[in-house]
Amino acid sequence: MDLPQILLLGLVQAITEWLPLSSKTMTAAAYMLFGGRPQDTVAVLLFLHLGTLAASVLYFRKEIANFIAHLQRGLANKKPEAMLAGRAGFFLSALFFTGIVGIPLLAIEWVVLPFLDGSSVLAVMGAGLIFTGFLITSHSSVKWREDRSANWKDGVITGLMQGLSVLPGVSRAGTTTAALIWRGFNSQSAFKLSFLLSIPVVLAAEVLIWGFSFGSAQLPIEEGAMLAASSFVFGYFTIGFLMYSVRKLKVEYLAFIFGILMLLAGIYGLG
Repeated sequence: MDLPQILLLGLVQAITEWLPLSSKTMTAAAYMLFGGRPQDTVAVLLFLHLGTLAASVLYFRKEIANFIAHLQRGLANKKPEAMLAGRAGFFLSALFFTGIVGIPLLAIEWVVLPFLDGSSVLAVMGAGLIFTGFLITSHSSVKWREDRSANWKDGVITGLMQGLSVLPGVSRAGTTTAALIWRGFNSQSAFKLSFLLSIPVVLAAEVLIWGFSFGSAQLPIEEGAMLAASSFVFGYFTIGFLMYSVRKLKVEYLAFIFGILMLLAGIYGLG
């Protein structure tokens, strides 16, 4: 890959990671358009997600520090039940139930996908994006809750929905935002909680997928580092803007449009 391609992939990853679109689908599609090798796609996605993960950690460093301090106080006071209070309980329960749903689906995906050709994978990803569009358009009529009111019950629903995002084309941000809006959170709080939740989830996914892909074709480390740096820079400078403006965007239309185009391309063998 040359530098313009690396920069463009970093930009696509940065924008789609924060929007309720499937970043793994959009960046994989962009990589394929550049003539990238299918066997290197997983490595490309891992490096790109590593960059946006670092951008999230830097942007939300204060919230992360407060969360760690809350857990430390619960352990120091020998009151583990205190760790389930408030937003800490939300994140812990969301992570647990994401794993309950996501890990079995990921195992199935890794068994089934190698038997699908490019057109079939493209069609599946398109169907996943269309599903994301429907999720975004379905919302509760009551949206008054702020992010500080999140609790472990909200985490259960959000985690169960987030586990579905391991499927091709299904957006992590889309599933979590939809779940939170169903729970009565206003859009800005739903997006903020979704962004914060992406940090431990993406970190866990990076470790898990690196393990699954051990021994498969990998990118040269210099290319991987440049991809991570590109998505980090673009990610850090877009997260603030998108977090406060995404609620005004009709992202579901983009999900429907891209999903239908990818589904049709897969059906007619253009992948």
